[in-house]
This record gives sequence, C-alpha cells and structure tokens, in this order.
Amino acid sequence: METKELLGIKINNITKDEFLKEIDRLISTKTHAFVVTPYSEFFLTAQKDADFKAVLNQANMSLPDGFGVALGLKYMTMNGRILPMIWCLFKAITNRSFFKEEVKEKLSGSEIIFDVAELADQNNYTIFLLGGYDFGDGNTGEITKLKLEEKYPGLNIVGTYAGSASEAEESEIIELINKANPDLLFVAYGPVKQEKWMLRNKDKLNSMISFGLGGTFDYVAGAKKKVPKWLTDAGLEGILRPFISERGNPILMFNRFKRAWGGILRFIWLLIRSK
Repeated sequence: METKELLGIKINNITKDEFLKEIDRLISTKTHAFVVTPYSEFFLTAQKDADFKAVLNQANMSLPDGFGVALGLKYMTMNGRILPMIWCLFKAITNRSFFKEEVKEKLSGSEIIFDVAELADQNNYTIFLLGGYDFGDGNTGEITKLKLEEKYPGLNIVGTYAGSASEAEESEIIELINKANPDLLFVAYGPVKQEKWMLRNKDKLNSMISFGLGGTFDYVAGAKKKVPKWLTDAGLEGILRPFISERGNPILMFNRFKRAWGGILRFIWLLIRSK
C-alpha cells in the first residue's frame, strides 16, 4: 500500500477495491488490526494531543475521509505558502482531478460501512456493532443492525452493544465481544475516544479488524439525515451537513455550522503555518 504523510500523520493512498482486498487478507491471516479514517479535525486534534497522533500512526490502515486530506497533501508538495493555497482552493472548485494523484479515492466511515458489510455478506464474515445511543426511536446500533441485515440478507451480525468508551466498562465489553468472536468490529464512540479505545484494547480482543466509524450509526439508523451523494462528491459535505442532518434544530445547526467552518479555516491556517 502506498503511504503518504500529512502533518505527521500517515495516510494510505488506496482505492476502495485495494482497501477491501487488504481487509480480506487481514481476516484470512487472523491479524489483529484496526482502521482509522482521518479528516481535517483529526489533524487539528492531533497537534494538541500527542497520544491521539500516536494512535493514528499505529493503525493498520489510515483512510482519507474528506476532501481536506487531498487538498492538504497536494498543497504540501508545492513551493510557497499563500499562493499555492489560493491555487489549491481554486482547483478545489474548478478541477478536482488536480488532487487525484494525492488521494485516489475518499473512503469515509459512512461509505465503507456498507462496503465492508457487503464483503462480509459475500464471504460469511461476522460483525459486531459497538456504540450507538437511544434517540427516541430506538438505539442506533440496534437499528443499524436491522438496516444492514435488510440490505444484505445473508449478513451475520453476531451482536450489538452500546456501552461507552470508559475504561471502567472495558473488561465487560471485551468479554462480550470475544464471546461473540466476530471477524469485524464496528466501533462508533465518536472521534478520538473510539480510536484510543481500539488501540488500548487491540491485544485484548480475539483476532478481528476494528473500524472507527464515528457517527455513522446515526446516519444508517436515520437519527440524522445523510447528506446527498452529489454534495459529498462536490466536497461540500462537511460545510452543508449541519443544515441537513440536525433536523431543523436551529441551535444545533448553528453550532455545527460554526464548528464546520471554524475547522476548515483552522485546518487551512495549520497547513500554511506548517510550511
């Protein structure tokens, strides 16, 4: 696998097909492994949290989640600071193929959950869903199980459990997961917490592949509305998601919008400062 580095964090430049073949290989060799999906906020957090940065760099696969990763990788290959950033932002609007060499394919948690589930369905791999919460219409982990089984009728999901990323619960959770003995573990405790949880417990789990999926259960279960694919393809997912996913709650919409734009501007500034 081709590996690049952005702001001290490794990124695998692979296609979806290459990613799925590697998952297949890891399962067949009974390898303990975990997968992370960095996007712009990961890089911001990692600059202040050395432990989180170390976790990301110890992952077996680090998939580019979000256009900001491609932009950052391309920008860092160019000479200069301000003018190259202006050029990259212009190309982000006019010609996305400009960044293709840096990132072959965006691989976000909200997309790979279905790709990995399909792989599991085809190869009789088993899955355990960890995380989720009750949003009034049911637990998102349990509903995600039903949605995935509906989409892939032969899929074998051997368990779900909400719990939390608290160290106090780990022994109970590890015992529960190991008893179910899945091939694949989807962890949805939210960024930073879930990645640290996966590394902390990697060697306590039976041989399985763990994936940090953030809020993916929320979207699969319908607790939040998913951004249309054309917005994702256009790279506007992070900016416009607050207006789509927060179900018309103006306070949540404003906070998410402020966080999205603040994150984008801070990420751009971090890239410029790092040169």
